[in-house]
Amino acid sequence: MYTKIGRITPASVGSNALRGNQLGGLIVEGGYQDKMQAGKMYFAFCGVQDVAKYDATAAIGLIIYNPPGSGVNLIWGKWSVNVSITSASMTGMVLAISPQIITPTTVTAATLTGKTLLTGSTGLATGVAKAYSIATIITAPVVFYPLFTNYAAVNTVAGFVANGDLEGAFGSAPGTVTVMGAFGAAGVDVDLCLTWEEGPVGL
Repeated sequence: MYTKIGRITPASVGSNALRGNQLGGLIVEGGYQDKMQAGKMYFAFCGVQDVAKYDATAAIGLIIYNPPGSGVNLIWGKWSVNVSITSASMTGMVLAISPQIITPTTVTAATLTGKTLLTGSTGLATGVAKAYSIATIITAPVVFYPLFTNYAAVNTVAGFVANGDLEGAFGSAPGTVTVMGAFGAAGVDVDLCLTWEEGPVGL
């Protein structure tokens, strides 16, 4: 059996050759390296960010919009949150989702967003999804994944960094907005990061 070294032409029907790396090893689905090198993985980062409660329609935090008709699902990967200062009664963070058939209004762009194949600190190539730190959305989001809990007075006891990997177990379809928001109550000065792959709908 032989493999093709390097990229192949993407296809949704028919068959493709097996792929190999430069050392002759078989490339199989798993992990993020191959998708990153192919430029298919994206991230959004918000630094020192106020965070509204997850169900606010005046959303503040990390907001990822997948437009209707985009043709892709946002397949969620790694996430990370740094809580370094007292945040009133914020006792954790969650991922929440709601339908969004029009572009959110009153938006502020995320601090940095683009492909996870990094080429510099600005001007990173973006995908279909749009990433905001502030956005007005239509419908109050509902929680689909709790991320972590923390002490409200976190800076009096320690800093708090939480991270994890959804490993593609959840995805957001076209016409949705996904919010990384506060649980319990709003928070302040939080660093947020989320990664995703843009995968064709129906595959």
